[in-house]
Amino acid sequence: MNHTIVRTSAYGPVSTAAPARSRPACAGTDPELFFAHALSTSQVERAKAVCATCPLMENCLQGALERGEEHGVWGGTDEDDRRRMKRRAAA
Repeated sequence: MNHTIVRTSAYGPVSTAAPARSRPACAGTDPELFFAHALSTSQVERAKAVCATCPLMENCLQGALERGEEHGVWGGTDEDDRRRMKRRAAA
């Protein structure tokens, strides 16, 4: 077998056949934007704007719903958005 290795990472060799992994748009952003104790309306809007550019937004939201995240902005939603989604799903 002939495998081409192009580089290594901290986790080991990376093959040219390995698919590229998407990075969340929030990577490198101060977590306080998404998880401050009292999120202001403008802060929530800024956090949601970051989420809107994210290739992983739907996965993030699904994970937050599965884990029952009650705080912060996840997948472009805030606490109130997720509570409304839960009420609609229960009805």
